[in-house]
Amino acid sequence: MADDSWKNRTMIAGGVLGTLVGVGAALLYVRAEEEAMQRRREEPIKPKGISPAAALPVAIGLLGVLRQIADLADRD
Repeated sequence: MADDSWKNRTMIAGGVLGTLVGVGAALLYVRAEEEAMQRRREEPIKPKGISPAAALPVAIGLLGVLRQIADLADRD
């Protein structure tokens, strides 16, 4: 049992250090996100355009749904 004591101390130290690093990373993330939200509040709102690359998959999916609906009507 005494031979395992260094393993226990190592696991505890690793857990504590991991927790501290995790909390530090979370604090940095929260601070950066708060600053980004503040910048977004100060910017005027402008509409975003839809790029053709983003609209194409949606259009193809919509055409597929319409085709399936048309196939259902043909079955009756």
